Amino acid sequence: MAMKNIIIKIGEKMEDDIRKVFEHPERITAKPGTHTIYLKNTGELSRLLSPKKLELVSYVIHGGKNKTIGEIAKKLKRKQEAVSRDANQLALAGMLTKKKQSQKTLLNSDYDSLQIILGKSD
Repeated sequence: MAMKNIIIKIGEKMEDDIRKVFEHPERITAKPGTHTIYLKNTGELSRLLSPKKLELVSYVIHGGKNKTIGEIAKKLKRKQEAVSRDANQLALAGMLTKKKQSQKTLLNSDYDSLQIILGKSD
């Protein structure tokens, strides 16, 4: 199975990447399945990925797939409500997926890695 990646680009613009693809299609480096999130600055990054959210994403990507929020909260030594709140925000950003299974919610990620690229800021 091909690796899928999440790339977070800070200080770069999607329009610039699209223009580069059209101008030089032979230089495309993104692999199929790559999900790119564009952020204006590091402040947006800290709101999207607090240390606890980063720990949650990392755990789910690296072995915590298809576990319940309760199981993950116990493993990470966090309150279930806090993990649930963070999971909701990360799901909205497309970094995690949630699946209801009777009374429980399973967390998953369609990605195998997370890469953060610091570009130039305006």
